[in-house]
Amino acid sequence: MKPFPIISPEGDLGGMIERVYETLLDVGGGWGYTQKDATQLRSLPTPKTQLQHNLAHMRVYLEMNIVQKEEARYSGIDLIETKREVFGTFEKVQYRVTGIPEKHYNNFIQEYKEGYGQKDFDIGDHFARRKATTVTREIEYWFDLFE
Repeated sequence: MKPFPIISPEGDLGGMIERVYETLLDVGGGWGYTQKDATQLRSLPTPKTQLQHNLAHMRVYLEMNIVQKEEARYSGIDLIETKREVFGTFEKVQYRVTGIPEKHYNNFIQEYKEGYGQKDFDIGDHFARRKATTVTREIEYWFDLFE
């Protein structure tokens, strides 16, 4: 698996999120690759961990889908928090990220829709093949909570 690109907010992170995701968030800083470019959570309109998960998902989706050439994009992207550490006002959160190459993902979704409930549909085989094409990576995301 090739490394995924580091995304730069190119100015105001909140403005980039608004342009790309049509969502207003009171955030600043960077995309949280390091403590130095931690995402600044200026206010918490939702539970903190939910906002952090949403921001991490936005970053991962940019890395694995939006900035990729069409043939290299991933879909079915999911992330699960695996560890959290606090350093003063900073939090470093680790996530396990999974995704399926888009060219396979769309076929799996169509196969499932057509096969589910059919006698000859082997659901175990379907999910085994889906799992075999799934890419897993570990990431960390730094947040500055301004407490």
